[in-house]
Amino acid sequence: MTYGILLTLTIWAVLVALMLRPPHRPLPLARAVYYLSVAANELPMLVLLLLALTVSSSLLFDDVDPTLGPLPTVAGIALGLFLLVGLAILQRRIIRSRAVIAHTMDLSAEARPFRWTWPAPLPLRPREVERIAGLAHGPGGREHRLDLYRRRHRDGAATPASPAPVLLYFHGGGYRSGSKHFESRHLLHRMAQRGWVVLSASYGLRPGTTWPGHLIDAKRVIAWVHEHAAEHGMDPSRIVISGSSAGGHLATHCALTGGDPLLQPGFEEIDTHVAAAVVLYGYLGRYYGQRPGEQPASHPLDLSVSGAPPVLIVHGALDNWVPVVQARDLAAHLRDGSPSPVVYAELPGAQHGFDVFASPRFRAVVGGIERFLAPLEEHEPAGSSLPATNTPGRPG
Repeated sequence: MTYGILLTLTIWAVLVALMLRPPHRPLPLARAVYYLSVAANELPMLVLLLLALTVSSSLLFDDVDPTLGPLPTVAGIALGLFLLVGLAILQRRIIRSRAVIAHTMDLSAEARPFRWTWPAPLPLRPREVERIAGLAHGPGGREHRLDLYRRRHRDGAATPASPAPVLLYFHGGGYRSGSKHFESRHLLHRMAQRGWVVLSASYGLRPGTTWPGHLIDAKRVIAWVHEHAAEHGMDPSRIVISGSSAGGHLATHCALTGGDPLLQPGFEEIDTHVAAAVVLYGYLGRYYGQRPGEQPASHPLDLSVSGAPPVLIVHGALDNWVPVVQARDLAAHLRDGSPSPVVYAELPGAQHGFDVFASPRFRAVVGGIERFLAPLEEHEPAGSSLPATNTPGRPG
């Protein structure tokens, strides 16, 4: 075995070890581990396949130096065994995540999630889903644009026969960066396939926009749905707000501050209440530099939940970007005072950004989201088809 192959195995062994127990401190290391491992953590069997092909091709083409002695071979075998076990553990966590979703959402057993997702982990848009890009929802140029996804109509009609429910999604990026083209693609495509009108919207970012400007931008998109409902076949009484990371923070605030005139200047007359919220690995703390008591509040725990809509929260148990305790605290806060269903699913082994790929884990999450939102398709409240008593979906 050559030192090149040995180095490759060593690098992957270190990455897998860090994925098994990702560090939270120091922050530069935590961030580096996330960026380096986000793909492998969601697709460990694909990593195993690629490593096996790499090592096999080296051996098949006699890329071995006999003068190196047995030590590199022994080290390579040891590293290979560690990788095999480590990647198997990561895969097992994915299977457990699926079980958590199935239990929390009262789903029946399904086919194994990795059977047919190996060859297609990229969230490519299905042919039956069309995209209308770059629709303006405000005056801010590229920061105030949205993409609309919907099912193609075979009869050539521009809009569905009856108004469809709307899924409105906001990307993450810490309010500093991010793109409406990157996260939760599989969710957006799947809901469009079901007949929903799906919107992926941009909003103002730092430093040009600060709090509550981001939230006002988000509410402006809700107002856009009301104003353009007939044009695009949307039902503004069935808007579901969703988002990842910072977008989850936005979605939470939109859900809990519907109709607040101070947060919708210039369009106070529009009803910005939403029918449900879906929060994926949301940042659920206080905005940069804001102190307790400052208004408008940016910490979700400072908001009243007495009029909250149904909320689904999904978070990774090993998220080293946004601590999972934030999601647990929000779920508890909602359960203490919300009149609507509150569903919390905590995914074993999942990191931040688990929605980037159409991975087995995220496909299971999307199945749970579909189950949660399905009643809205019959004009019933989201989550109403779930058992009356919902316990947190925590790993055992």
